[in-house]
Amino acid sequence: MEIKSDLIYIADDHIMVAQGISSLLQQLGYTNIRIFTNGQEIIKACNAKTPTWVFLDVYMPEGDGISTLQQLRSKGYNMPIVMLSMTADKKYVDTSMEYGANAYLHKSCDALEIDKAIKAIENNKKYISEAVNYINTSTIKVSINSEYYLKDALTKRELEILGKYCDGLTTEEIAQLLFLSSATVDTHKKNIMQKFGVSTLSKLVAVAIKNYFV
Repeated sequence: MEIKSDLIYIADDHIMVAQGISSLLQQLGYTNIRIFTNGQEIIKACNAKTPTWVFLDVYMPEGDGISTLQQLRSKGYNMPIVMLSMTADKKYVDTSMEYGANAYLHKSCDALEIDKAIKAIENNKKYISEAVNYINTSTIKVSINSEYYLKDALTKRELEILGKYCDGLTTEEIAQLLFLSSATVDTHKKNIMQKFGVSTLSKLVAVAIKNYFV
């Protein structure tokens, strides 16, 4: 395993959770990790030495994650910041992304998903945990360079069907795979296309892939 020298700060008022995240990062080769219990401690630490990565719990006393994120960005810190939470509430995900978070991870994540999030960020993408409810979050811009937004959120089923179309499957193949009728899949396709504002399946697939909806 490659040992990585990145300096990582983790802030969580539940020490066991912070230690758990630290352990997962260590599995990925990160060993230079410091743990804090609130946002104010993180800000003081950043003022002393800027880390490579910051992991922030959304809920914390003396500086919750979102206000800490906002303060760090307002001070000009541009290191990747990953939010940690047990909630998939849309308002917290939206606000985190609006204030400059690079990823939103559910605390049930494992080392594999943390690695996926880190790699996505390193490729100039944002990452939202697979455990977060896509019904609430599918309208979020998940590419830093993307300017594409949906007017209405996709449902979990719509997102699933969209992914199958992007994989090159036909309506009939998707219907068979998901145990649905072709008519039902076609109705979902029309609703998805309407939400994306496109008139052809090829355009839908192109826009979805380009803007990282799948």
